[in-house]
Amino acid sequence: MIVLGGFVVAAAACGEKQEAPAPAPTETEPAATKAEAEPAPKTGGYLKLPSVEPRYLNPVLQVSVDKANMLIFEGLVGRNERLDPIPRLAESWERTPDGTTITFKLRQGVKWHDGEPFTSADVAFTFQAIQDSEARSLWRAYMSAVESLETPDEHTVVVKYRYPYAPALSSWSVGILPAHLFQADAGPDVADNADGADKADGAGKANLVDATANREPVGTGPYKVERWELGKRLILQANPDWWYGRPHIDTIELLFDVPENTESLAAGQIDLANIQDTEDWMNRAQSVEFRQRFEVADFIESRIQLIAWNLQRAPYEQSTVRKALTLALDRGRVVQDVLLGLAQPLSAPFFANMFGADPSVAPHAFDLDRAALLLDNAGLRKKGDERFTISMIAPESQRSPTTDEVIAVFRSDLGAIGVVLEFDYLPLREFLQRLGKRDFDAAYFTWLPDISDPDPYALLHSSMIGLGANFAGYANPEVDGLLDRARAKTDRNERKAMYQQVHRLVYEDLPYTTLFAPFGHYAWNRRVRGVSPGDVSSQPRFPGVARWWIGEVPAAAALPGAKN
Repeated sequence: MIVLGGFVVAAAACGEKQEAPAPAPTETEPAATKAEAEPAPKTGGYLKLPSVEPRYLNPVLQVSVDKANMLIFEGLVGRNERLDPIPRLAESWERTPDGTTITFKLRQGVKWHDGEPFTSADVAFTFQAIQDSEARSLWRAYMSAVESLETPDEHTVVVKYRYPYAPALSSWSVGILPAHLFQADAGPDVADNADGADKADGAGKANLVDATANREPVGTGPYKVERWELGKRLILQANPDWWYGRPHIDTIELLFDVPENTESLAAGQIDLANIQDTEDWMNRAQSVEFRQRFEVADFIESRIQLIAWNLQRAPYEQSTVRKALTLALDRGRVVQDVLLGLAQPLSAPFFANMFGADPSVAPHAFDLDRAALLLDNAGLRKKGDERFTISMIAPESQRSPTTDEVIAVFRSDLGAIGVVLEFDYLPLREFLQRLGKRDFDAAYFTWLPDISDPDPYALLHSSMIGLGANFAGYANPEVDGLLDRARAKTDRNERKAMYQQVHRLVYEDLPYTTLFAPFGHYAWNRRVRGVSPGDVSSQPRFPGVARWWIGEVPAAAALPGAKN
């Protein structure tokens, strides 16, 4: 299993300098240094990937996982295959012995896609944009511990924290925005205010939400936008001037309306899919014919399926009601019969492979009789055959035969105690709007961490209501205090103890019903080489997709009439 926790302190050890990753291989690299089993990567080709359509091509504002932002923009810090932090736009960093200050040395010679130089002013602007934005930004949770950000010169950024902040390095994986475009879009007053050479508070205030740059993005990353056809696709072209070396694949087409299943793969609509339908994975994806043309792999992901209850709407503000509804959901049956055992039940929104989870706390057991009694005691007795109706929403991206089966089980379970479940899939934009306006009873969604650290601040801290991912509207002063204190500890065991206290409190309060952690199932066309599913996960590895390449499918692997 991939261990996500515990590396931040080690990677930022007192005053130790973090060096840049090795330079990209070139076509003149000696053959002896290349893996003998693999042919040399080729340049060129066309790749088709499914993706959620981003609401913004702006990593500060985008709150769902899409593949566009991760290919266009870059952070100061990247992730390697073990999810350890590695230098990216920052070529190195040093941390003071007390852990409260990080000095980043920025990589020189990096250009934005429009040819402008990348400097510390861009970092200062991005930080201030996160702080100032009135729109929801999940990154605000991870920047809340910053006391000040200074830019003594064009290639140096000094970040001072109010206390030793454990997730500090991971938080700088946020994609950096081009200050010159957003300031120009905002007008001369903002541009004149932003010299980028002193402090972040001199970066000016731009209207991040309505900026033209959100639709015509300019990043520093391996790919740049050629065309965005709203609702259909986004075409990306390789950045020939990328500081790490030109990506191998010329063109990547991100498709927004293609289901991720074996049928789409076999038809050549996409080249890679995260197959979430259990039957599709267990049967069709394992067939001889399919395996001749496609590689398959299981992948342990940091992903949790949750139901958020709207704590600002009756009767869900009562913890007794939330507990009754949780007891009424047969999650064990879902895992065994629907997911065929390919998921892990959880008792709170903590990833089982992170050190913050408390393994001694078992999920609430399925118990319809007790659920009914709790609802009776809460004054929600049956009127005829029914008690009340739950209006549950989910993003359209969650739609699949497997999700339909999961909801069918839950609808039957709840119906047995007189609760009617109405379930609606919504386009992502409408789903997020409904969450923002708190226009829902319950929301079924997948939680993926933004940083490779167990800190659940964005999901549980009261300051994140309306701004971060605290969709439930959960506010518990004891939980807030523990989360605040845990962030200020660099000792893993101390943090672990605090997060386990949070685990137990959330287990009792149940602002979310934590369902299960599904395994990831991936399949991709054999012509696409160098693939690791982690490259397209919520925490993409570096250099990731930029080092995939298109090869030839061996003749023996091709099916009659198949398009390679």
